[in-house]
Amino acid sequence: MEKLAEIWSRDNTKSGFFYLDRKFREWGSEDHKASLVEAFRHSDLSRMRMKLSFIHTQPKYDKVLETMTQELSELTHVDLGKEYRAPMETLFLTSPNEFTPYHIDSEDSFLLQIQGTKTIYIFDGSDKEILKDLDIEKYWAQNEIAFREEIRSRGVRFDMGPGTGVHIPMHFPHMVESGPTSSMSLSIGYESVAFDRDLFRVNHQLRKLGLNPTPPGKSKVIDNTKMAVFTGAKTITKTLKGLQHK
Repeated sequence: MEKLAEIWSRDNTKSGFFYLDRKFREWGSEDHKASLVEAFRHSDLSRMRMKLSFIHTQPKYDKVLETMTQELSELTHVDLGKEYRAPMETLFLTSPNEFTPYHIDSEDSFLLQIQGTKTIYIFDGSDKEILKDLDIEKYWAQNEIAFREEIRSRGVRFDMGPGTGVHIPMHFPHMVESGPTSSMSLSIGYESVAFDRDLFRVNHQLRKLGLNPTPPGKSKVIDNTKMAVFTGAKTITKTLKGLQHK
């Protein structure tokens, strides 16, 4: 694992996030490179949250993703290779007693605990009292989602130790607390072929115009029309920008 951290510290094309002493370190910066591996070596003493994305691009880790996809397909009775796209393997490393704030993800994921303990609170994303269409639109347009104290008791608690796992459906809000020792978790994520984040971004723009758009998935015809207009607008904008630079 330390070798993997060294690769990510050297390569600006790798992605993830890295917080040390509750301070965000910009990926690829000198500050990031200098502190990543050292924090990894002393994770029990650091105040660290680290995410290493796309680790399946490294030798051997790709075989883990392949095996997990096959086994999860058998367990869920869903052909994940057919119904989902862009499978992704992500490693999370967390120091003792760290907190990952309330957030949502764009994929269905299976979080598997490898080392240490953590507690995860998962909220029902299909409950409109917890997560409104407007909340999802704002997330995809501005990367923002706010936690409301009145829903705290609605979260389902899962206490995780090595060898345990939990399924987190797409757009199900969650937050995580690590235990008294450093924690390592592996996330296997799958994005539905039927999901298009741009539909939420289009709806966000339509609301800014004073309209009340139909939520994605309610009407295929309306969704297709929105995307046709959105794609056309992006093409025109790109063409105009190209002309300006000539």
